[in-house]
Amino acid sequence: IRKTYDPNHAKLYIFKLQEDQIARQSLFITGSSNLTRAGLTTQNEFNVEISDYGIEDTEAYFDEFWANAVKITEDDALKQKLVDLVEKETHIKEITPFEAFVLVLKAYLDGMKFEEISKSLVDLMEEKGYKSFAYQLDAARQALAIIKEHGGVVIADVVGLGKSVIASLVARSLGRRGLIICPPGLIGDRNKESGWQKYTEEFELHDWEIRSSGDLEQTAKFLKDRTDIEVVLVDEAHRFRNQDTRDYEHLKNICRGRIVILLTATPFNNTPDDILSLLELFIVPKRSRITLEDDLRAKFRMYSSLFEALAYIKKNHNSSNSSKRAKAQRLYEKYFGGSGISLLKVKDRAHYLSRQIRNVIEPVTIRRNRLDLQNDPEYKKEVSHLSSVEDPQEWFFALTDEQSRFYDEILSTYFSDPEEGGRFKGAIYRPFEYQEDVRDVSKKMTEEENTQFQQQRNLFDFMRRMLVKRFESSFGAFNQSIINFLDVHSMVSRFIEKSGGKYILDRSVIETIYDSHTDEIEARLKEYAKKLEEGDYPKNNRIYDVNTFARKKEFLEDIDSDIKLFQELKDKLGALQLVDRDPKAACLVDQVKAIIAAKPLAGEPKRKVIIFSEYADTVTHVYEKYLKKAFGNRVLVVDGDLPASKIREINHNFDASVKDQSDSYDILLSTDKISEGFNLNRAGMIINYDIPWNPVRVIQRVGRINRISKKVFDKLFIVNFFPTERGANIVRSRDIAQHKMFLIHNTLGED
Repeated sequence: IRKTYDPNHAKLYIFKLQEDQIARQSLFITGSSNLTRAGLTTQNEFNVEISDYGIEDTEAYFDEFWANAVKITEDDALKQKLVDLVEKETHIKEITPFEAFVLVLKAYLDGMKFEEISKSLVDLMEEKGYKSFAYQLDAARQALAIIKEHGGVVIADVVGLGKSVIASLVARSLGRRGLIICPPGLIGDRNKESGWQKYTEEFELHDWEIRSSGDLEQTAKFLKDRTDIEVVLVDEAHRFRNQDTRDYEHLKNICRGRIVILLTATPFNNTPDDILSLLELFIVPKRSRITLEDDLRAKFRMYSSLFEALAYIKKNHNSSNSSKRAKAQRLYEKYFGGSGISLLKVKDRAHYLSRQIRNVIEPVTIRRNRLDLQNDPEYKKEVSHLSSVEDPQEWFFALTDEQSRFYDEILSTYFSDPEEGGRFKGAIYRPFEYQEDVRDVSKKMTEEENTQFQQQRNLFDFMRRMLVKRFESSFGAFNQSIINFLDVHSMVSRFIEKSGGKYILDRSVIETIYDSHTDEIEARLKEYAKKLEEGDYPKNNRIYDVNTFARKKEFLEDIDSDIKLFQELKDKLGALQLVDRDPKAACLVDQVKAIIAAKPLAGEPKRKVIIFSEYADTVTHVYEKYLKKAFGNRVLVVDGDLPASKIREINHNFDASVKDQSDSYDILLSTDKISEGFNLNRAGMIINYDIPWNPVRVIQRVGRINRISKKVFDKLFIVNFFPTERGANIVRSRDIAQHKMFLIHNTLGED
């Protein structure tokens, strides 16, 4: 290494090549690039490679500088000085553990910067009846600092801690016009007594727009070319975790170039990609400033790959399917080494992965739970009065021996995986497999064919699992599904026969499974089949010619087999009287009667009850056939849309913070339409009529009654239903329930 006497800004890279490597002996590159990472990669530079002329002149130019330069590495004293400089005064110098700790602490504290909230805004809060909790004010200050640094923030406190209040403080402090996007049920009423109508009124956000998350296309059109709306606030943002939907694309366009405030208690639903989808609403993925690497998407690709591998190992390490078991073993060896699978190691790696993800999102995320507040020296004084959530109770409903056998047959015979003997074929959802005979391993699929295969297989698996979930939910919902599926399959069969062998699988049905509720999916499928039979079908979809199918005979036979299967199930449900004499609904009535009749504890009001189901058909079945007769007009039912009048009834009967309270209802029976955004703390019990397979639903449901704003009950209760057999004691009932839950999990393919 030598240093020129005079400054020299030329960039010249000379290459002397070995004779056996390449025909050219020498070449040089000159241009604007410095020998740095930025100079060689990210900056716009211009360089020229030359090998056919000027080589000798270039080498002479270099040699002249070299001959007259200061020798550094050839002088022992200067060489040692250079080594000391690099090792002790540059970024590669060794640091002490204390210095490392101080650096990490500084970085952490830098990420906790706070902006100020005006005293007049705090006074406004208190004037409107809000308590100025320090933990909420601090969150708003931190959110403002994050927005200043990154252009957006994720407010992800657990349910019941007041994310809407924090967001309203932030919105008012920004002093800019904005737009709120939320589920229809959270918009509020014209009297501004509920929802975001109430918050915008009380925090004086008078020029803010409120739009439904169900109408993003129109919202995007409204915002096009508008510059006066500078902030987008998205409530229940986890609804937009899937980037492969039109709604996500609309939302991304809405957020582009604007400050983004995302509210969600559950940023992680299924995979790491859920979080990435939210971050990309305000972070350009290849110019990320929350990670050392610029490419945020590449980092999350790595996280997702590991997450999927760990989930696969856990699910299939002991599978009866040898190929799945072998794949689990290969994945384990790839990530852990060794042949014996240790689920403890898999669990530890999953926990480490979750910590890695949390570290990545921490700079733009505010996330506290009740324990965090209770352990904080300042905040714990504000939350010392919280209710305690008791361990879930088990309510067992008794099946006869015949009903119990039928229950098991549904799970292990009718709707188990076809590869493991399941009777449901689902041919109408996967015509491509019959057209091309994908069982032929010698045939390689193109990328387009593989996409078609995967989409249709996902649709079939979704339908199969949906039937199992509706069966677990209620016999009434399952019976309605069987009727619907029988109608759909019959109409499809008639269409194929009348059209001379034509079949169409509507592309929109496949897209529906990603962004619609299961009730909507079933209705959409039935509507499509009816239009298909009438000849009113989308003209831009691919038309399958069944006559050309490699497995034509099997395709038609499998459709006929499914029609017979649904007819058989319909007959069995009637014979076993599971709809009209539903043991689960009967158990619900008996238990709820006892709870409502119980004498309230000292200082507590009568305990109201909320019953949740994932399916509108279950809500209708339980109310019309059982609760209506048992409790009359004391049941408030939510099984569809939420008009303003219904929202008002809910709030006045179940929200302890409402001034003009009513007591017209003891029971609120609802789908998950009210599992987000509502304050229902006059109820002290949540009953999960069906199993909420996604734990996020449990968190959201319990959050309706576990509110920090006003304590009503010392203890809050959660109830889950499980099947058992008549005459079984509690221990035996748990064994039976565990067996049936195992069958359900095995059928659904979930952990």
